[in-house]
Parts: sequence; C-alpha cells; structure tokens
Amino acid sequence: STWKENIDGIVFGPHVRVPLTQFVKMIPEGFPIRQYPDICHIAGAQFALNFLSHVWAFTHQRQAVAPSPEFMDSIVRQRANGSTPTIGVGAYSEGVGDDWNKAVWSGVAFQPYRSVKNIVADYARYYFGADLEETVAGLIFGLEQNWIGDPAENKEITKTFALAQKLEKDGKDVLAKSWRLQALVKRAYNDVYQQRRYVCGLESVAGAMSALQRTWSADHRLDEARKSLERDCVDKKMSSYKKRVLELASAINKTLGAEVLQTQDKMLNIQLIDEPVSDVPFLLDQVKSIKKLKSSHDKDRAIAKLTGWTDPGKDGFYAALASVPKSPNLVLPVSLESDPARYINPTVSGDRYH
Repeated sequence: STWKENIDGIVFGPHVRVPLTQFVKMIPEGFPIRQYPDICHIAGAQFALNFLSHVWAFTHQRQAVAPSPEFMDSIVRQRANGSTPTIGVGAYSEGVGDDWNKAVWSGVAFQPYRSVKNIVADYARYYFGADLEETVAGLIFGLEQNWIGDPAENKEITKTFALAQKLEKDGKDVLAKSWRLQALVKRAYNDVYQQRRYVCGLESVAGAMSALQRTWSADHRLDEARKSLERDCVDKKMSSYKKRVLELASAINKTLGAEVLQTQDKMLNIQLIDEPVSDVPFLLDQVKSIKKLKSSHDKDRAIAKLTGWTDPGKDGFYAALASVPKSPNLVLPVSLESDPARYINPTVSGDRYH
C-alpha cells in the first residue's frame, strides 16, 4: 500500500517550519488538515504574547494563567477556513490553565459571526452565573491587557485588580468552589504585586544612578547608591497581596489540583513570585565590587563606565532591539496580526528598556 492509503489526514502544530498558509499548499489535494495550536504558553511558544514584559516572563516563565481573548480571536480569524482551509482544532495544552483560550478558539471557529466579547460573556455566564457575568468577563479581558507593554505605566493592572476584589465580595460563594475563578483572581493579585515590586525597583535604580552621577567623592556616591538599592520595597499592602496569592494557590490545589491546572509548573509560579524584575541585584553587585577598588581614580572610572553603559558616543545611537519603545529603528516586515507565530517578525517585548 502507498502512504496515501494509510493516512486519513494531516495535523499542523508547533515546530512546523513554515506558516499554515504555506503548509496547506504543500499538502496533496484531498487530505484534510487539522490545527493543533499551542494555546497554553506565553513565551518560547508557537504564539508568544505580543509586547510581553520581562517582568511577566521572569515571574511566570512559559506556563501561566494567561487569558488572551483578543489575541486568540485574531489568530483564529487569521487561520479560518478560506485563507487556510482546515477541518477543526485539537488544542495543545499542558493542564487546564488555558481553559478560557479554548473557549475562544471553540466559539469563534464554530460561530465566526459572533464577537469575542459575546463569546467571553457566554463563558462567564455559564460558569459563574448571570450576576457575575459582566465582572468576570471584564476580568478576563483585563488580565490580557495587564500583560501588554510596560508594567510600570500600565494603568489597566489597577483597574483589573478592582474587578477581582469586587468578585471576592460579590462572588464569595462561587470563589470558594470554582478553580476557574480562583485562578483568575490569583493572577490579578499577582499582577498588582509584581507591578509594585517593579516600580519600587525602578525607583531604587533611579536613586542609585542619580547618586553615582553626583560630584561627591567616589566612596560617598557608592555609599548613597547602595542605600537606595538596599531599601525594602515590600510594605504591608504588598505583603497582603502576596499572602492572598499564596492562599488562592492553596485553594486551587484543593478544588482542582495544581498539577491539573498547570502540568508543567505544579508550583503555579509561586517559586518565582519574588524573582528579581529590575536591575537592583546587578547594580548592587557592581557597587560593592567598585567599592573594593583601591584608588579613587579606578573607582571614578568604574562608576563612569557603569552610569554610561547606554551612551553610544559621538554620532552613535543606542537601541534595545528586543524592546519596541526603545527601538524606533526596528522595522517589522509585516503586521503582528498577520504573523502571530513569528515566522517573519521578531518577538519583541513591551519594556522601556531590555
């Protein structure tokens, strides 16, 4: 028998080296193609999130609770029948932490005439009831916006957190039993906790760099910089946020099982909750090393090198190619919407600097 007689269809999934639009043209006529999309990873993945800050990548790595309704909606519509004819979807998942993304893929693919907002509202009403529908839907869309761009400047994080707190009050009974709601609320608490850590780190770095560029003696500048870098960023409010994250992680483990939610990260990202997200550890190490130099001249030179590392010199320019805001000269060959799997465009972050 020939290979054609033994194959009923072909699957397109992660790690295929050509885009789906090209792949379908390579397949002999008559063979159905099923999509096998990776909808459970946020980075190092088939569909890495657009403009993802290092803050979220460092504190979650690849697997996380990451509702992405608008991004997923865009992908499904880009890859729908017509431009890339296929006969269905069997999602690539590592646990059920991508439950909301599965709902979007299923809903849009089955009824493309419906809006993603309508589909998410149906999802929220089905699992959490009509009374909580609007707030839960807002939380799902809000969590997606939380991870777009620079966390220090993202005002959506506070708005989304307010929705999570409202659900804790209005949906207390549902929250106690629903792993879905526990996972969403946990993400909102962790987001605001990480944002505050990051902002405090940026302030510490700014204070240290300012001190290092003063006209004081080298030792005095280094001492003042060290004070700024060693300040405690965790206040009572932040401690309460972290405590709530840990409580919700424990609740998820009881209502569902951590290994069921995220099979590749059974700690539910808790082991990364205090991962460094700013340059504080690096600068503190540099300041301590410079302080050990014997001569003031050597210290002055080392400080100048440290504070001027982004200075390209006369007629030069500095660009962080991984960061869109810091790379005005970076040209994306095609629109992000038309290349969700990055076959053509590079993956870029939303950080102010990288």
